[in-house]
Amino acid sequence: MRIYNTASKRVEPFSVLTPGVARGYVCGITPYDSVHVGHGRVYVFFDILRRYLEHLGLEVKLVINFTDVDDKIINRAREEFGADAVSRWREVPERYIREYFDVMERLYVKPAYAYPRVTEYVGDMLEWIRALVDRGYAYVAPDGSVYFEVGKVPRYGEFSGQRIEELVAGARVEPEPGKRNPLDFALWKSWSPGEPWWNSPWCPGRPGWHLECVVMSTKHLGVPFDFHGGGADLIFPHHENEIAIARAMHGVDYFARYWIHVGYLTVGGEKMSKSLGNIITLKEVLSKYDGEALRLAYAMSHYRKPMEFSYDLLDRAVELLGTMYTAYDELSQAVADAGERDVAPLAEEASSYRRKFEEALADDMSTNEAARALYDMARFIISKVLYSVDKISRETALGILRSYAEMADVLGLLNKREVPRELAEAVRAIVEARSRLRSERQYALADMLRDRARALGVEMHDMGPRTFYTIDRKLKYGS
Repeated sequence: MRIYNTASKRVEPFSVLTPGVARGYVCGITPYDSVHVGHGRVYVFFDILRRYLEHLGLEVKLVINFTDVDDKIINRAREEFGADAVSRWREVPERYIREYFDVMERLYVKPAYAYPRVTEYVGDMLEWIRALVDRGYAYVAPDGSVYFEVGKVPRYGEFSGQRIEELVAGARVEPEPGKRNPLDFALWKSWSPGEPWWNSPWCPGRPGWHLECVVMSTKHLGVPFDFHGGGADLIFPHHENEIAIARAMHGVDYFARYWIHVGYLTVGGEKMSKSLGNIITLKEVLSKYDGEALRLAYAMSHYRKPMEFSYDLLDRAVELLGTMYTAYDELSQAVADAGERDVAPLAEEASSYRRKFEEALADDMSTNEAARALYDMARFIISKVLYSVDKISRETALGILRSYAEMADVLGLLNKREVPRELAEAVRAIVEARSRLRSERQYALADMLRDRARALGVEMHDMGPRTFYTIDRKLKYGS
């Protein structure tokens, strides 16, 4: 497997530091508002990466954090609770963390190895700050805030391709009292009235964002670990600053071996933003479409490229998934009609789609090509295998079905393969009744039964003397 490493600016062979285990960290949400489709793209991609690494035989320890105290959370609490915000601010992150878990489950994202929260690790962060001050990489401002001095770290800006001189010249941030350089960033923020705070050797306050992620990731995964990821918007300053802190603390160039970033998601050609009013929440999308449709829509774009979100794209994904389910359902039924031996050379053609799928993911996680290979295999099953199922052995038919399902699992698709037994038995009874009507040449009645079944979400397909069926999985709601 090869993957693009933001640190080296090239596609590199992927290998793990500990045999058999891949350790990764993905920057999580700041839970002050609903998660949106841009967030979804990031977490679905890393879920597919995790599934693929597991498919390759690795145990994956994937850590995703929650920044559960932040200026945005405090401001939202003030908007909602007014003077009570100082005692009720935790209600804001708790609400949106619950929503996060709900939408991730509906997107079929597998649970992470750990979900650390900033508020649980303040003590560890204080230890880091104390060490950085003692080593001369950080300094205490008159108000008790502690800043990291970027000029003390070799090659600051190299990771994100920034030049310190240009950054300073172009800095538009208002200077903070006691700050030596506009680029220096807070490791500890002094308390202001109405805000939550923790005790520290310098002043009451709370930790800074960049420190939080480097502390939580290394606490769970060690130094160094295998991969660190997030959206492309985090490359600078967040990940640049994490790297600077780790260099000062641990003397390592990069505390994660691979840095993986997911491209922007746009709506109407514009990046989503509150100022433009084009934020689309996952909750809104998942009220209209099953999470599988959104997963496939994400997979249809290469993760490093910008992706244009639209409901037309989701409708296309629903169509493709319908074909994929048809292939699975009908091949599952066709296995019983398989022959004693292979006459038609279908096994090798089936293997060619599996090879294309594996090659696509091994080549910088090209999920767009992998999704195409999965869809092409579905079409192959419908157009060739079902028509010739009596010319292949049961072992071959089961092998094709198993391979197809494994491919879907890597992308996190076809999660609704199994239908309730009672429903399956009822559908088989309808199919058998219709087959009897056809054998008795009562075609009008047979057609009426087929139309009634279609209205109930059961689609029948006649292939010579055989009738196969697929069941509507309700991938789009209200349609």
